[in-house]
Amino acid sequence: MIVDFHTHAFPDALAAKAIAHLLENGRQHAESFGKRMQNRTDGTNSGLLASAGQAGIDCCLVLPIATSAKPSSHLNEAAAQTDRTPGLRSFGSVHPLNPDWEAELLRVRQAGLRGIKLHPEYQGCYVDEEPTVRLVRAAAELGLYVLFHAGRDVGMPEPVHGTVRRFCRLRRAVPDAPIVLAHMGGFYVWEEVLAAVDDLHAWMDTSFSVFQYPEKAELFARIIEKNTPARILFGTDCPWEDQKQSLRFQQTFLKEYGFSEAERTAILGGNAAAILGM
Repeated sequence: MIVDFHTHAFPDALAAKAIAHLLENGRQHAESFGKRMQNRTDGTNSGLLASAGQAGIDCCLVLPIATSAKPSSHLNEAAAQTDRTPGLRSFGSVHPLNPDWEAELLRVRQAGLRGIKLHPEYQGCYVDEEPTVRLVRAAAELGLYVLFHAGRDVGMPEPVHGTVRRFCRLRRAVPDAPIVLAHMGGFYVWEEVLAAVDDLHAWMDTSFSVFQYPEKAELFARIIEKNTPARILFGTDCPWEDQKQSLRFQQTFLKEYGFSEAERTAILGGNAAAILGM
């Protein structure tokens, strides 16, 4: 089974506007990372399913983001509906500054979702400050995974709210929380990630990293080895990566760097299936 643990899709009525907004952000900042943003689907669930089918991906995890501190019940209701769609699963999302964050977190758990997505840059919250720490602690107590955008963001200016150093401080505050750090532990700061793997003690996904920066392949392999393949999750960040091309590249990368068939199977879907209860 192949599971893409990091994708994005939006309600049909909002998809075009959301894609246009994110592309504009990317055009302003992405070139500093040597990238030009391009969407590979129309941003809808149906577009994502069509892309996954062409790529040979069995299931995609959709990651919504509560970008406003206002109540996010509609967002999480939509996430619950997506989670029931064949071929898709979804996390919820809660803004750390939402005044009703406890009730919203409970709503996510009662809907049967397995975790939440937090984006420190779009939410404007430092990961090691109290609003985020208390949210992560409460999520862990409810048995929810917390997936963070980690490191810099191609669509956002500095300051960076989710640096490696801040994630290490978060880990000390919530030592047992099940945390996933996207983009190989911290986008565009992978040397820092490698140095801090033991302190971060987190799952990491491969989205918008391994496929985007092939010149960093050796560094990515070292991060995977040090973090262990049991805590690595295949991801593409679709619609910002072509799922078929990304999957083929990552399969080749894992084989060329000597990861066993069992390790490759775990990274490409087995680890994700365990987290998602599949």
